[in-house]
Parts: sequence; C-alpha cells; structure tokens
Amino acid sequence: MKGRILALAVLGLGSGALLYGCGSSKPVSGGGSGTAQLPPQAYCVLKSPRLQVGTTPDLVIDGVTYTHTHQPDAPSAIELPLANPGPQPAGACNGNGQFRFGSGLYDTTGPIGGNPTGHADMFGMVIPPQAPNGIHIRLYARAFAIESPCNGKRVAFVSDDVGALSGLVHQEVLKRIAADATLKRYYSADNVMLSATHTHTAGGGFGVPVLPDLSSTLPALLDNPLVWVESLIFSDANYDDDNVNAIVGGIVQAIRRAHANLEAHPDSAGIKMSIGQLLNANVNRSPPAYRQDAPSERAQYVDQEGHEVDVEKRFVQLNLVRGNGSVAGVLNWFAVHPTSMSNHDLLLSSDNKGYASLGFEKLMGTRYLPDAGTTPDGADNFVAAFAQTDEGDTVPDLYVFDKDVNGGNGPGQGVPYRYRGGSDDPYNFNEAGYQRGQQEATAISGTKQLAQALTQFTQGNALTGPVDYRFFYADFSNDAITDPVVLAGLTYPDLPAALYTPAKTTCGTGMGVGFGAGGVNGPGPLAAGNVCVADAPSPYKQEIRTGYNGLFNGTGYLVLEQNDQPLTVPFPGVLATGVVAPLLCTLKTVEPQYACQNEKPVLLGSEKNPVPFQIFRLGNLAILAVPFEVTTMAGRRLRKTVLDALSPVGVDTVVISGLSNDYLHYMTTREEYSAQMYEGNSTYAGPWQLAATQQEARKLALAMAEGQPAPAGVAAMSFSTGPASPVTVDAPGSFGKLVTDAAKSYAQGDTVDVTFVAGYPGNDLKTMSSYLYVERQNAQGGWDVVGSDGRPDLNFIWHSNASLLNTELGISGASTAEALWKIPLDTPAGTYRIRHEGVSRLSASKPAQPYEGVSSAFQVTGTPADCP
Repeated sequence: MKGRILALAVLGLGSGALLYGCGSSKPVSGGGSGTAQLPPQAYCVLKSPRLQVGTTPDLVIDGVTYTHTHQPDAPSAIELPLANPGPQPAGACNGNGQFRFGSGLYDTTGPIGGNPTGHADMFGMVIPPQAPNGIHIRLYARAFAIESPCNGKRVAFVSDDVGALSGLVHQEVLKRIAADATLKRYYSADNVMLSATHTHTAGGGFGVPVLPDLSSTLPALLDNPLVWVESLIFSDANYDDDNVNAIVGGIVQAIRRAHANLEAHPDSAGIKMSIGQLLNANVNRSPPAYRQDAPSERAQYVDQEGHEVDVEKRFVQLNLVRGNGSVAGVLNWFAVHPTSMSNHDLLLSSDNKGYASLGFEKLMGTRYLPDAGTTPDGADNFVAAFAQTDEGDTVPDLYVFDKDVNGGNGPGQGVPYRYRGGSDDPYNFNEAGYQRGQQEATAISGTKQLAQALTQFTQGNALTGPVDYRFFYADFSNDAITDPVVLAGLTYPDLPAALYTPAKTTCGTGMGVGFGAGGVNGPGPLAAGNVCVADAPSPYKQEIRTGYNGLFNGTGYLVLEQNDQPLTVPFPGVLATGVVAPLLCTLKTVEPQYACQNEKPVLLGSEKNPVPFQIFRLGNLAILAVPFEVTTMAGRRLRKTVLDALSPVGVDTVVISGLSNDYLHYMTTREEYSAQMYEGNSTYAGPWQLAATQQEARKLALAMAEGQPAPAGVAAMSFSTGPASPVTVDAPGSFGKLVTDAAKSYAQGDTVDVTFVAGYPGNDLKTMSSYLYVERQNAQGGWDVVGSDGRPDLNFIWHSNASLLNTELGISGASTAEALWKIPLDTPAGTYRIRHEGVSRLSASKPAQPYEGVSSAFQVTGTPADCP
C-alpha cells in the first residue's frame, strides 16, 4: 500500500472531497464520452446545511449543546490509482477506452406486516422486534451491464437495497437468467455480480438464518405460536416466499432493463472513474479492535492534523455518459453502514444509501414505471447506485463516542443515543413518531453521499483496457494458508510473535457470544470483549467496560412487544456474558471443530456454505466481490493483495464489493479478531479468515492476469426454497373510506396527515407503483401525480390489530392506511389531494378486489422556497 497512497489537501464542495482527475473541466481524452452536466437543482444539495453536521467540535441541536469534544475529519492520504502499473496485454483491447453500457432499476419492496401476518420481520438488527408496518423509502435493484467491444465480453453488476445477498437469492436469480431466452446468451454466474447495500430496514426471510427456523418440521398450528413468542423478543427472518420473489424478480428485471438499454445503444463511449474523499460521513464503531492492528501499519493512515484515520474515506465513482451527453447513470462505492434509521424503525427503508440514490435520480428525472410491454424499451433512464464496499466497522453515527458537555464518557454518559447521528429524531418509546425511525439522520448521511457523488459527477479519468471476469467457490471448512506471498505478510515485527503461532487455517464456522452484543449503532443485550485467550496486543477490557458511554456493555435490558407496544425488561448483559463466555470456552475442549477459533467463545454454529469469490475487470479498475462485511484494515490488506496480482497487466485500482453473492458475516484482521469485539465475534471462520480470503482472491486475480480460467474450486451449494407465504384475509370494512381527512389549508413545511380504511397491503405489493399519491389540480381541473410513497417526504403507514388469534386465523383484522406528507419547502402553491390505492381480500379462495380512497382537496399556500 505504501508508495501508492498520495496525500492531497483540496477541500471539495461542502462535504470535503479530494478529487483524482479533477484538474480540468474538459472531457477526458481517449474515452470518447460526452461531458456530464450537473442538474440545475444540484446547488440545493451542495449548499445543504446537512453537510455541516460533524464539521465542528460542538454538537448543538435545538439550541442545546451536547458535546464540545467532537473531532472533525481532516484531509488525509487516500488510495489513488497506482502511478505505474504494468502494460496491458497486447491485442485489440490494449489501451481500449470504448465501452457499451446500459442501466436499469426495478422495485424490490417486499411485504409489510411481519410475523403477525405470516411474513418475515426486518433483517438487520435482529433485536428488538421489527415487524415492518409501512414504507419510508422503497427498495430497488439497480443494475449496470457493461461490455468492451474489443473482446465482446460483458458483465452485469447489481446493487440491491436489501440487508444481505443470500446464497438462495443468488441461486434463484441465476435460475431465472438461465430460463430467459435472451439473458442466458449473455449472463451467468461468472459475469453477474449481486451486491447488497446492507440496509437494516428491509424485509427478511430470504435465506440468511438468524434463529432456528422450525417451520419446515412443525405443523402450522404449533409453529405459529412458537414464531409469535419468538417475535416478541427477536426480529425473525423465517423464509418469506413473497419477499424472496420480490427481491429475485426485481433483480432479474433490473438486469433485463440494463441489458435492453445496452443493446438499444450500439455506439460505444468512455467511462470515467473519479476518486475522491468524503469527510465527516463515517466513524469507526470498534476503535479498541482497530487499535490491535500493528502501530507500524496504522501509522500509514494519519490525517493532516495527526489523527488516525481508522475508517475508509475513499469515494470511488464511475460516470456512465454517452457520446451525445445522455447519462445512463453513476455507480459508486463508499464505506458506511446504512443504519441511520436505527433499530426502532418499523418502516421499510433503503436508508442513507437509498436516500442518496433517490435524490440523484430525482435531480435527473428518473422514471419509476412498469414496462409497457413484455420487453423493456431500452430507453435511457438514469440510475444512481450507491453501492456497498468494506463497511464492516464503519457507521454514520458521528457522535457515538463523544464525551458529554461535562466531559463524561462512562456508562450513561456521552451524547445521548438519539442525537448520535446529528439529528433530533424521536427515539424514546413514549415519543410520537419513534416507530418511523430517524429520518433526519438518514437525510444527513444520504445528503453527504449525494453531494459527494454530484461533486465527482463531472470529473474523472477514462477507464482503459478490457472487460474481463472470473468466478469460483472456495471451501473454507479447513482452508490452510500455504501461499508464500500471503504467509509473508501475516506477521508484524512490532506485535507479539505469539499472536501468530496458531495453525494458519480456517475453522469450523461459528459465532461468538459477543455476537449478541451487537454494534454500537444497534446494541444487543450481551457484552463484547470476552475471550478464551487473552492475547490482544493492546489493553482494551477496562476501556470498554468503563468508557465509551457503556456501549460495549449491552443494553441492560431486553425489549419485548405486547399489543404492538414495546416493553423493557432488565437484563444484566455484562454479568450474563461473563458467566456464559468461560463455559463456552470450556466446551471448545469437547468440540474440536471450534478449537482453532482461538480467542472466540463460540455461541452457535454458522453457515457451512462454500465461499463465492468474483473479480470484474473494467479497464484499469478491478472489483473484487466477497460475501463478507470487511473491516477497514482488512479491506486495505485485501485490496493490496489483489492489486499486487493485477497491476502487472495494467490494473491500477481495486474496489471491494462487500456482501456479494452470499452473506457470510464479518471479516476482521487477525489482530482485531483477538479482541473479540462484535466484528471479531462475527468473523465466522476464525482468526485466519482474512488470510484465507487473501489466498483465494489472489488465486483468482492471478488466473485473470495470466489469461487462465478460474480455479476449479468447489461446487455451489443447492438451496431449497420454502413454502408459499400465507394468504392474509381482511376483516370486512368500507375500504378506502376516509377516517381522518386533510385540513383545508397548509403551508410549505407542514405535514398532511390522512387516514383511510385499508385492506392488507400484502394483497398487492404495488411493485413499480404506489399505495399513496400526492396529486395537484391542473388548469383543466384534472389531477397530476406529484408524489408517491417510497419517497422521503411521503410515508405510508399501515395500522393493524395484531394478535396471536388473528395470526392463527390468517386475518389482519380491521386496519387503516395513514399517509404522512411533509410538504417540501419548494412546493408550488395550489390545490392538492392525497389518494390511496389498495387491494382487499375477504376470502382466501376468491380474488382480491382493488379499492381507492381520496382525501378532500386542500390548499398549499405561501411562496415556495428555492430548495426543498
């Protein structure tokens, strides 16, 4: 890594950016692409006050100061393209700057209702219970098809708004591609990369087990009560066929659209890559773990003010602009957890990355409409994918470790939880709106990423070289590290040699007891930092028990739900973990498969899936796909391994595409693993998992560099789908009838609150459609749609009467649909209304019936602002 990290000191627009290739506003040479132009309303984003959050030592909200000790980011060294990579292989693709590309998006929003309606709860936080009851931002799959005409090779990259990409989803997508007469000619497991954004507020039940699923072995009469009781404590992710079909179908349709868009544009153009630095947008959530890494290694990552940079600040973006100036889209990678909505949110949401995507697409006039026929028309429709990378230890909660105004940093001190994202969103159970999540915190994080993407939209250098790809599965059940290049880089002379003595192999997979502690952005009831072998290089135990606001000590309580109301039950997490951990360590003596987990007190076994490895080459950029959440230092090491293998053939930049093609939890460095914080507890294959990943990724990279096929590897696992989701029946009612009507008049910035008698929304997912519409009366007396659900300003909330009896009977009970429209400040004055479209079902054996409800017309008065 040394020698290819350059320090720049250029502040970007608002959010702080270091830009590679930004010395000129002229189109880059050699690429032949048009020049991207910022949309007119971009200035609203680039001057947003949200960009200033985290830029000063003080946090002041509603006139109250919560800390004076926040450390704003300063510019630092980032990984820029290697200055002198080797020559690209001779042939037609040598120096190629011409690509064909297409983009496509499709709705993947699944059912709401959760366990009470027989569907899965949200996947991501696990606890407390999160049965989704509405929509904040709809979920989408965003796909890009890219081909190099010089060799005829093409790839499809998909970023999907989902908590994780399971092996089941990967398998089902590939099955549908293989069954599609057009797609199967171009796409397969080798050249399709599926990556999750990792939003924690999307539906579950897609093949990543959270708790044992007994549904396949128990009759429904017994299983329903069991799942119900389980759902009082945990967010459960039992198989949900409706959600699986929404995810899989949406991904495949997005690929169809991207393919049609590519085929409809035969002319080739350049793709520009811009690399910048986004400041004050992420922090490390496990500083004690990061400090286990070698001092000599950490010293390479220091900002201009001498502070350690313990999270990745690099923002890599591809701008796909045609020669005529038409923009197919942007694809970027930045490391941050999409957890801004927090662990009490009950609205489906694509969180901060989805907020940024929708914001960019709104500026560019993106259309969210179903296809008019059976085949996508191929017309350009701008797609903005804010994809995930090595975010394993990064969170958007900027103030999570700051001291309070009295200098307190111990348990119960520091910045209160609700303000750690820099907003004043409701968080406590007794606050109105707390179940709607932390929407302003989401907007702050999303706006920062959006501003960075806009800043880099008109910048960049042309990619040069071929499109290429490799894919294979590795067996991590007992993968010994034998590669001499990898072995040579595993030890550090300024750390104890004893840390590196255990046999260097992966282990029987398992999760540690600290897995139940959760991350600081979503704490669980247990405590982190308990180990079987106390060999961490840097002391940390006292620090995490008496400092950091008690964030590593567990919540101190369990959260239960009763009649949709949360209850807290005291639970001594530190004491319980302290008792359980030694017992688990003792058990390892009779469970030899876990012996090499070393420091980890193994709580439960984990997946035994083979590990998918994939590399895409787009000219001088390589994208490495792994199924892990990779921590910052692990990502730095892994990128170097792959770059060292590919730079001799002209690759100068590597990006990690995390959570891709399957989900196999976390991956830390060996040193971070020794502390057994949340990420180490979740590194499922043991202390040498990163080394094994480097070894297998290097095999794949060398195969690409040498023009050889991918290693044989092992066979993919075959996953079974579960039963069809249950049909939920509505109680009889006057569907669409107004329960609460709009007032006669509102001003910009007010909230319109309208409620209708509703049917169960799961009767129709409204894919590429909406449950709600904001409509404005036009000059002819008709109504034009100006807003729909799934956008941040219009929330759809379903209120039901959940009970075990209703679950057993398969009915939702009487329910209502609430529309909450926070009128944007730039909304023109005029006459508006809110319309609700739904579907009711009074019998499981009869077709569902559509219905409609419309509010009274109301006035929006006042002078609109320039910005929303």
